[in-house]
Amino acid sequence: MKRFICFFSIAFLLFSCDKTGLFQEPEPSPPNVNTHTDPESKWYDFGPLQKILNGYTVIDIAFDSKDNAWIATFNKGIIRYNEKQTVRYNAENSKLPADLVIWDIAVDKNDNVWIGASDGAWKFDGKGFTHYNSKNTAMPEDIVWNIAVDSRNTVWMASCRFNQGGLVKYDGKTWTAYTPENSPLPTNSIHGIAIDQSDNVWLALGDYVNQVYLAKISGNKWSLYGEKELGFKPYYIGGIQCDNKNRLWVALDYSLSSAMISRGPHFFIFDGKNTTQLYCGDSMHTGSSRSGITIDHNGSAWCYGVGTDSGVWIDNQWYRFDFNGEYAGGGAWVIKEDRHHKLWIGTEDGIYIKQ
Repeated sequence: MKRFICFFSIAFLLFSCDKTGLFQEPEPSPPNVNTHTDPESKWYDFGPLQKILNGYTVIDIAFDSKDNAWIATFNKGIIRYNEKQTVRYNAENSKLPADLVIWDIAVDKNDNVWIGASDGAWKFDGKGFTHYNSKNTAMPEDIVWNIAVDSRNTVWMASCRFNQGGLVKYDGKTWTAYTPENSPLPTNSIHGIAIDQSDNVWLALGDYVNQVYLAKISGNKWSLYGEKELGFKPYYIGGIQCDNKNRLWVALDYSLSSAMISRGPHFFIFDGKNTTQLYCGDSMHTGSSRSGITIDHNGSAWCYGVGTDSGVWIDNQWYRFDFNGEYAGGGAWVIKEDRHHKLWIGTEDGIYIKQ
């Protein structure tokens, strides 16, 4: 996930600035760029949906090994939910401050819950909360936008602001910070972190519109991909996730554009060499941020956002759905799939669960 809301206004003012020279790589071979256009998108039918947690704005969802859903809410702490019990953790019964803004949530292999927040990171070990920030770790900024955990239980965090901070790695013992000053990072701002099936760490990067990069970290090796490697100039990145073929799916965000309808591409797939651009015809309005993308067990790509058209790619067909109108949810903030293949859709008014 995912969200750089406070960056958007800054980036809008600075999008025309020239920031060349960040990405110096040998001349790549021309990429293989494919396109798929869907001018006649269809509407997706969810069928019956279970509704839970009315009145909560749901920012993110993660699942532990005991089938608990850990739910990050807006200004109401976090919630542990299962079919038998709902437990809320907030300022009244935990160390979490009342004014905490949560951006992301993840669960590691030991069922520790990691929270990316407006004051750094928090870890809940089932007994209590531990707070991490720039004072007690190598974290460069007292904010964490994104958190991901790889198969080695290493926690990766985006601790950054506009032109400040960067990536943080915590292996359970050592905290390591990567910035443009001490690493191949071409820019400070990290919009998304994804882990593929081979434990490669993928980053979506960019301080400005039309100056977007992808990075892949494989052990100690960094690979950077810009306009030349991708074969086109992405506008702005909204969310990333890897599928079971180690391909990176990227949702593009046109919310800073003055156009009413984004002509695309709206999404693209990148396998490290080849790019496939996905177009939704004229069905995709700019609206607000397309903040995320989730690949389910069937390989369908669920793309969501607030104030914009959400939808799913199924067998090269784009299906739209609207949680602003059809459901009283105010847009889809997050979509996650649990290990039983149930789809959880977090909105401004609770969660819809598709069986």
